[in-house]
Amino acid sequence: MVDFRFENLEVWKMATEIGHRVADLADRIASEGKTSYADRLRNESLSISGILAAGSAYPTKLEFSEFVGRARAATLEIANLIIFFAERELLSEAEEAELVNMFKRESKMLDNFRQSLERAERPEAAVV
Repeated sequence: MVDFRFENLEVWKMATEIGHRVADLADRIASEGKTSYADRLRNESLSISGILAAGSAYPTKLEFSEFVGRARAATLEIANLIIFFAERELLSEAEEAELVNMFKRESKMLDNFRQSLERAERPEAAVV
């Protein structure tokens, strides 16, 4: 079976791991009766990997890098939700720390990946 381009990307693999963790948290929060919070998390749980998958369809690295930047923004948005929900005591400090560390790693990976895509598309500077 042929893999999609995005399936081989470490940033996508990490994004799917994050997505599963966030979806699991959303399920737990929903079981505690906090459905609006759970719905918000559930809606965001696939955003990072989905943005990367969509961006991988573009033919140039520069176009793809724009989607990688959007995926990084989505990562930070979900991290913000996790911090907010922890402040509301919807998850433990240990859960918050673990998830926030995952978001930090993913954010750094995405930033490095975006920069490498942009460097690959730049023409070499003319030597004067």
